Amino acid sequence: MDKVLIVDNERENLNKVRQGFKDLHHFELITATNVKSAVDKLRSSNLSVLATSIHFPQKDGLELLAFMTRNFPSIPCIIMLDETDPKPWFSDRTGHTGVLYFLKKPFSFGRLASAIFVGLNLRDEGQTRNGMNMKNFLPLISIAGKTCRLEVRSGNREKGFFYFEKGRLLNARFDDMEGDEAAKRIAGWQGVQLAFSPLSHENRKQRTKTDLLTLARASWEKGARPKQENHQEKDRRQRSFERRGSSRLEEAMNKHADILRTVKGYKGLAIISSEGRVLASDVSSGTEISFTDMAAVTNNIYTDCSMHWSRKGLGRCRALSLHTQQGIIIMQGTDFYTAGNYRFLAFIAEEGNAFFVQTQLKNLIPRILSEIS
Repeated sequence: MDKVLIVDNERENLNKVRQGFKDLHHFELITATNVKSAVDKLRSSNLSVLATSIHFPQKDGLELLAFMTRNFPSIPCIIMLDETDPKPWFSDRTGHTGVLYFLKKPFSFGRLASAIFVGLNLRDEGQTRNGMNMKNFLPLISIAGKTCRLEVRSGNREKGFFYFEKGRLLNARFDDMEGDEAAKRIAGWQGVQLAFSPLSHENRKQRTKTDLLTLARASWEKGARPKQENHQEKDRRQRSFERRGSSRLEEAMNKHADILRTVKGYKGLAIISSEGRVLASDVSSGTEISFTDMAAVTNNIYTDCSMHWSRKGLGRCRALSLHTQQGIIIMQGTDFYTAGNYRFLAFIAEEGNAFFVQTQLKNLIPRILSEIS
């Protein structure tokens, strides 16, 4: 029996899907409410079709699709767009004849079932064998309002980069090409493997004139466009998610971080987002520090170092320590796909045992994050 994974953090929508599957005995239904859980289930199950939303609290659905291109490139993927999201229409109709299929909420269960059958038929006919086309993926960047560097590898082993800010294309690079020339070249690639990373400050200059829809040879159905306020709404929604999760993070941190408080010179611990916002913190009595300022600055250093050394072939940063006259700052990252995009920031006195703190953080982080997963 074919297994179908539905990923959606709207529990009402998931309940409707579950109810529909009770009367449809062709598939085994698997559900997830976040990207981390979805990745775990993808790794442990032999899935036939994925259906996912785009908007999630920590990692968006595009991160999940990028994971699919690297690990399960031939599995058909149904994109469940929100009601306020515009839907792309491709002039060559590839939006319904490839790996990606776009479905807009609210939809009946019958439409979802039909999309699943379409995906299975395409797979059985071998039309998903070559994986995802770049142009079919590009409109999703605009819909999600994503800020990132996107590494693209083609089926021919070519590698290029896109740079986006709030869903707008800033630049592209491939070999000795840059700007529109590189963007048009990469947009035509098939069988792509995708990987996201943060956008560095040095890559925020506008060097292209071509917009994403032109590159994708697509238009928005019925003239719809992503609303500019959607980016503000995304930021508002993200902050709302963070506020709701902060109390749980604080509680989990207080529960598991007692051992750090016994370390000589311990000054504090904070959990921050990938953007450098403090989500939870613990400051030792008598210590006057601002984790808000420290987190923002250290996070920028961490991100820039990770970007630089990745380009040099050394991979992303896992941890960072900075020694100052007032103490030692330690930042420990988490596994992006299995633990969420959090960073742990510890501050100890100069005479403190930094090695012990780093060792304990490796043990504490999975325990703390398991409390909120």
